[in-house]
Amino acid sequence: MFDYADNDRERVFFIKDGELLHLHILEERISDFIKKDSRDVVLDLEGLSRFDSQSLASLIRIKRKLDSLDRTLRIINYNEAIFRVIELAGMEDFLL
Repeated sequence: MFDYADNDRERVFFIKDGELLHLHILEERISDFIKKDSRDVVLDLEGLSRFDSQSLASLIRIKRKLDSLDRTLRIINYNEAIFRVIELAGMEDFLL
């Protein structure tokens, strides 16, 4: 499903199996992390092969939560298809 790595400034969440069905679980885990920890979040999308509007909505919710706490979300290692969905939605400046 996914894994994470920690450093002093942030937690990096890695998607491992590319399953969109697990993104709601990841969103819950990130939300729990946001409540319990003051570090920033990095989301590594390298393992994600498909991306849809629900995935985009999930990222937007996570980003807004972090923004409201003056924290950051960095999205890294996304493929061209993921970028295209974000771009078509007009969210590249907000998310990337």
